[in-house]
Amino acid sequence: MGAPRPDAEPDPDDALSFPVEGVADLQEYDAPAEVDAAFATQRRIAGAYCLVFLLVTFAIPVLTVASPWWTQARVVGGMSPSFLMAGVGLYVFFVVLGLAAATLADSSEDRMLGRTGDGDRDEDGA
Repeated sequence: MGAPRPDAEPDPDDALSFPVEGVADLQEYDAPAEVDAAFATQRRIAGAYCLVFLLVTFAIPVLTVASPWWTQARVVGGMSPSFLMAGVGLYVFFVVLGLAAATLADSSEDRMLGRTGDGDRDEDGA
């Protein structure tokens, strides 16, 4: 038998088919054009952050080959800038980049689809 259409009249014999007072008004549907625009924006955000990730990640070996200072200088505890960046800096950078990307992508989607905040999200987080 399939699910009832959202605009179908409730069945008077089925008490569960009647919506709770006011809940039917809260349902919203995103137009395909809105979803496509949100997807394109998400793709641009992901592409930009991927480019930043790749540039910073590939900068480490490039600096190692191009700059003797990068591997020969000693900054903290006798460690070179290259070692510090590979041992600590990249991990901090990855966490900050991931949080920034997730925050921007989430807020961008919320704005584009007309959500006002976390209260408008489903319980499963989508």
